[in-house]
Amino acid sequence: MIAPLPLTGDNRLGCVAGDLTSKGWSWQPSLLPEALLTALRNEIQALDADAVLAPAGIGRDDGFQVDRSIRKTRITWLSGASPAQIAFADWAEGWRESLNRALLLGLFEFEACYAVYPEGGFYDRHLDSFEGARNRIVSIVVYLNEDWGPEDGGALVVWPEGAAASDAPVASIVPEGGGVVFMLSETIPHEVQPTACLRFAIAGWWRVNPAIDGHAIPID
Repeated sequence: MIAPLPLTGDNRLGCVAGDLTSKGWSWQPSLLPEALLTALRNEIQALDADAVLAPAGIGRDDGFQVDRSIRKTRITWLSGASPAQIAFADWAEGWRESLNRALLLGLFEFEACYAVYPEGGFYDRHLDSFEGARNRIVSIVVYLNEDWGPEDGGALVVWPEGAAASDAPVASIVPEGGGVVFMLSETIPHEVQPTACLRFAIAGWWRVNPAIDGHAIPID
């Protein structure tokens, strides 16, 4: 039950676009440039050592809560406050533009956070788009780990659209550094299995532009 690898030499955009269209998710190993991977890994490790990251919750607004029975991780939002974060935002923007051209998704706004799973950290099966709100369209997970293997746990388990809780998953992705997962936020259930050691990643989401009375809202 291991996610298939793209063939050597495959066009990455074509592979991601085809996967999102056919099955709603795509695993792309070694997609993040090595220099950017190193810079982001150094930053997330420094932030975690300085206790900058806070426990992550579930839900939003009045429904937000920290529930350690569902999710055990800590996060801090990316704000463009460092050269590494700026470079990552530029990289993500390139993907936004490319996916919009390929799939006409209308992706507009991007948000992302560093996510650290401590030893024993996990996140139960869930969807990334909050119920009743079309706020996230495509999710992205960028792994920043070093020398990670199956024995370290923390695999991302993926189910197909519409799968029941009792259905078997279709993939178990080892979070190797530089690898990137793309998913349709509203339809692809997934979970993070318990980790055996510190697990580093960036989680991000593209949104469509919200509208009032049919007029797009400018976002600064």
